[in-house]
Amino acid sequence: MMLLYGVPLTALISLVYCATRYEIPARIIQSAVAMFIKTVAGLTLLYAVLWFFSR
Repeated sequence: MMLLYGVPLTALISLVYCATRYEIPARIIQSAVAMFIKTVAGLTLLYAVLWFFSR
């Protein structure tokens, strides 16, 4: 259940981080979406590896 809190938290962190780096709203959203997808994919991969080795 606690893993579900990570998805909106990751989205907000991505959005705030990209908003501090860029000024154009379209660039902020585009960059934040890309960062969100990469972060969630990386965390999912890490979780899968840890789950595999903990068996």
